[in-house]
Amino acid sequence: MEATMNLLPIRIEVGPVPAEEACAQVGDPDYVARSRSETAVYMRQLQRIFGFPPPEQLTFQRQGFSHDLGRYYEVVACMSRRGESRFDESKLPTTWDHIARAELTWTLLSRRYREECWTGMRAPDEVPLLYLGAVPDFPDHPVAYWMALGWTPTAAAPALAYH
Repeated sequence: MEATMNLLPIRIEVGPVPAEEACAQVGDPDYVARSRSETAVYMRQLQRIFGFPPPEQLTFQRQGFSHDLGRYYEVVACMSRRGESRFDESKLPTTWDHIARAELTWTLLSRRYREECWTGMRAPDEVPLLYLGAVPDFPDHPVAYWMALGWTPTAAAPALAYH
């Protein structure tokens, strides 16, 4: 990763989350965990927006900065001169997309299940398989949120056939 950073001389801070969304605050007890989740989800959303560019041209990284209350984290767009043409600040999202909202929900639930296992409140075999492993690939559709909760949306009746 260090070698990639040296090849990408242009660095632009794009914030910890989309501009109109609330984010973890430095000094909060769960700041580091929430910030790590939020920045990871934001980086994946940015990858989708910018078309999964080659990492030698454009990549998004989490970077820490000093603050009076401690260290805070933001996402930084790192790009080469060739990647500069792929990056457009006007494309930065102001809100989470459906996939990001689902990923945030999934991450929160997955972390809660892990904490419950660590504290003995839940046995590891009681954790739904959905919350083990990596973040699933969610569709860019409002149903993604339901999927992150572990619900599988199904039609209750063939309502559309009668319209």
